[in-house]
Amino acid sequence: MKNTSLITNWFGSFLVKEGKIIDERLFPKDPESIAQRRILISEGKILEEEKELALEVGEGLKVTSERLSPLGEMISTEVNLPSPEERSYSMDLLQKALIIEGREGIRRSVDVDKHLAKAVGSIKDLNETVNILTERLRDWYSLHYPELFDEGEDELEMIKECGDRESIEKATGKRIDSVGSPMAEKERELLRALSHKIIELRDYRDELKDYVENTMDEIAPSITFLTGPRLGGELIAHAGSLKKLAMMPASTIQVLGAEKSLFRHLEKGTPPPKHGYILQHPIVHRSAPEVRGKVARALANKIAIAARVDYFGEENKGKEIKDNLEQRLEAITGN
Repeated sequence: MKNTSLITNWFGSFLVKEGKIIDERLFPKDPESIAQRRILISEGKILEEEKELALEVGEGLKVTSERLSPLGEMISTEVNLPSPEERSYSMDLLQKALIIEGREGIRRSVDVDKHLAKAVGSIKDLNETVNILTERLRDWYSLHYPELFDEGEDELEMIKECGDRESIEKATGKRIDSVGSPMAEKERELLRALSHKIIELRDYRDELKDYVENTMDEIAPSITFLTGPRLGGELIAHAGSLKKLAMMPASTIQVLGAEKSLFRHLEKGTPPPKHGYILQHPIVHRSAPEVRGKVARALANKIAIAARVDYFGEENKGKEIKDNLEQRLEAITGN
């Protein structure tokens, strides 16, 4: 079917040839379904109805939207489609769908940032908790088997699965003359339980890290490409939202996380901070002390640009921004 165009409006998708509709897929007549399809379209996704119609045509399909370009050749044309009333769709239905779409948009824009911020904060707390409890476990278990921590094994798993020294030696096939003292069954079970809790916390922390990484890829791909998901997530969390980060000047982004040092500078005249969270970025903390401030400023400038691209734009321009940053760093360091 040459010269056949695929066109979608708010109540359906249509195949049009020579000005006439030859096939169509109408959307369900409920506001929720229409709102969900409008959201998918706004996200640049192809609807199932559109895929079905495209399969009927195969090669030679024409499309009138950049979103549909994977299905066919892009053309610019105007086609008279049927009115909603001709297909028994009311404007009241559209109005209800628009209200649902608007609420969903608000919910997504608010909740994703808030959830991301809470996840980043939880990861920080879990890091501290896991480290403290692991040190407690090592200190306690060293009374029984201090040599375990010199073996390079995952001692948490060993303690959880085996408990006492004899069981660990049997499992590993290694026998060591230990200076540790014997351990009663009660202490053995307590230490096994503690190691199990630490492993659970560690695994949950890894789940949160995956969530942050996936969320950052979704809402802030340019920042993620430039800074990595962890640092980017911390900046968004500290700012309060992607929108707030996008509205910040680069000079503020540069010292996010260094507010105490900034206040000391303002109150007592101490040297101003040159960086906050962005010190975590390799290009900053690996730079020579004499140029670290300039490097931090250059990175903050690019983060500000990336935040605005992610909030106001639709494309991932992380690579382009990072290439520009590397050029700026060459000028700063002379390398």
